[in-house]
Amino acid sequence: MTELALIFGISALGLCFAGYLARWVLAQPAGEGDMPRYAALIRGVAETFHRKQSSTIAAVSAVLGGAIFLAYGLLRRVGEVDPVPALELGMWLTTSFALGVASSVAAGHVAQWISTRTSVRAAAAVRRSVDHALQVAIRGGAVSGLFLSATSLVGMAGLFAAVLAYKGGFGAEPAAALKLAPTIPWMIAGYALGASFAALLAQLGGGTFAKAADLGADLAGQESGVGEDHPENPATIVDLAGDHVGDCAARASGLFESTVAENLGAMLAGSLLYRQNGSIHSALSVMLFPLVTRAFGLVAGMFGVMVVRTDDREVPLAAFARGLYVTAVLHAVGVAGAAKWLLGVHWVSFLGCAGVGIASGIAFFHAVSYYSDAARRPVRELAEASRAGPTFTLLHGVATGLESAVAPLAIILVATFAAYRLGARTGLAEGGLFGTAVATMGMLGTASYVLSMDAFGAIADNAGGLVEMTIARDRPDVRGRTMVLDSVGNTLKALTKAYGSGSAALASLLLVAAYTDEARRRAGLSGKGAAASSINLALDRPEVYLGALAGILLVFWVASRAILAVARSGRRVLDEARRQLKDRPAGFVPDHEACVEMVSRVALRHMITPALVAAGTPIAVGLALRFARSEDNPLVAADSVAALIMAGTVAGVLGSLLLGNAGAAWDNAKKYIATGAHGGRHLVDETGARVDNPTYTAALVGDTFGDPLKDAAGPAMHVLVKMLPVVTIVFLPFFL
Repeated sequence: MTELALIFGISALGLCFAGYLARWVLAQPAGEGDMPRYAALIRGVAETFHRKQSSTIAAVSAVLGGAIFLAYGLLRRVGEVDPVPALELGMWLTTSFALGVASSVAAGHVAQWISTRTSVRAAAAVRRSVDHALQVAIRGGAVSGLFLSATSLVGMAGLFAAVLAYKGGFGAEPAAALKLAPTIPWMIAGYALGASFAALLAQLGGGTFAKAADLGADLAGQESGVGEDHPENPATIVDLAGDHVGDCAARASGLFESTVAENLGAMLAGSLLYRQNGSIHSALSVMLFPLVTRAFGLVAGMFGVMVVRTDDREVPLAAFARGLYVTAVLHAVGVAGAAKWLLGVHWVSFLGCAGVGIASGIAFFHAVSYYSDAARRPVRELAEASRAGPTFTLLHGVATGLESAVAPLAIILVATFAAYRLGARTGLAEGGLFGTAVATMGMLGTASYVLSMDAFGAIADNAGGLVEMTIARDRPDVRGRTMVLDSVGNTLKALTKAYGSGSAALASLLLVAAYTDEARRRAGLSGKGAAASSINLALDRPEVYLGALAGILLVFWVASRAILAVARSGRRVLDEARRQLKDRPAGFVPDHEACVEMVSRVALRHMITPALVAAGTPIAVGLALRFARSEDNPLVAADSVAALIMAGTVAGVLGSLLLGNAGAAWDNAKKYIATGAHGGRHLVDETGARVDNPTYTAALVGDTFGDPLKDAAGPAMHVLVKMLPVVTIVFLPFFL
């Protein structure tokens, strides 16, 4: 039980450190003049929408939670393979589901709360130096990152301990409860499902809110000449509030569910290793090893955040790379100690697996930054292509996005193969799968630091908007500094999207393996000779092939709904902004509330149907194909759903990498031109008047086109990929 005490203790330390950082950030000056006033308006809009969205998430989630309880408690008979009676299993799954929803919403709330208060302080700090603003922004982002990581650990470990305690695991005779331990992750899988479902709702709603407002503000500002972040632009306030709602709160919920799903997958891999190897005497040691390593990674992230600082001579991105190296090294030390303590004679091989995961995380940083950093060739070539007009901007950007997906996927392929082979060398049955789980935890060991970088990007973007609204005309040097930080933030957000997609691919492998093993066990087909349990795409099993197609179609459909929601609501915001800006008098004061109400209503309405369809599709496929079972083909439904998960994972990972990296490249190409490259934002004509630079206008088209792709559709695909295997794990008994 020492493992649980260590996890809880380090998680509490992480929460306390997050509180310290929040206090430090709030002690910084919030600026003067109009800056605090605009920040208060933005904060009010963000908080109002988040409250409405949280209420909607709770109401919609109650439907799925009720379905879980009714299915297990009323409709399902008790089977011999079930760890507990059906009603009790339904109670644990429903309770953990509700806690997962609440935790995901809380993660978004904390991210939104700290980001609205950090961005104005970063905007004030940038007048002093880039370094001071960078430290304010990264420490504000770390509040969210540390909270997410600590909460995910407390949630999984707390539920595990609660079931163990309920069964007498901490009493005088814990043997029966410890025998039940390998099945506990199946009993609390609802926590990951609740977090995933709430995150998908938050991402669809928050992404629509943020990008519709951004789209309307950009286009209205370009048409009217007032600019996207001008006080007279009616969509500016809702646009800047969208940074907190979409890029902070929604992304926080999405990243929280990522860590929870990956924790669940690793624990299931540990339970499978224990059941297959009689030489392993402690189920707790292998099942809690992933959480222990994550806890040590939380400590490493605290040090990594504190070393991020720069000066006028250093590229800010180098400061973040240094923090990542420090976090990775300290995490590796923690993993070595945990492996020696918990994994016995096989600890060296599994330490190598963790090293593969850690190295993969660092490789991801360099691969993504190469394609999205304004100082590198791809973004500069994209800026050069803008000189030929928006058509070439879009074509070049799509090509960059496609090419940028190759390196991260190659890293995942090599890491998976290497970790599997190292784990298999231990000679343990399912050692290769557990090695992959350890590599996933190695990659996730830097999660608290990576999540901090993601929040930094949104904070820097919002700080730049506040500077543009207030002091940019009098202090162009300050606006130049915020553009540098914003460009770095775009690269870091692209990194976290790719990081999440890569870890999703690894976690999906773990969850599908656990799912298929449990299906074999329930069908009485356990053993290496159970050929019927394989996912076979033979012509005599077309149902499995159709299941794979259904997974691909679902991913594409959800992405299309996310983009269409942005397009439709963004059009309404643009029309309203046009109406207000037409023939505006001197001293015009825009009506921000009209845009806020419009985009809020549309965003909340458009998030419900895609989330329900995404959760219901694998359940519907499994239930429908259950009636196609036969003695020769008892797992047709389970195998078809497994094919759906794997095909959906491939499509989702590819899509999110393409959209995220292409969008970041378009955004940074625009910012690179805005710094003065290729003529800058404006040119001087023969009369001496300033005119719009066509190159910048073309780059702006690319940026506007890429925004809903990278910040709405891409993140939604990423969340969907994590939710698919979790929902099938919860409803697996009904497919057999």
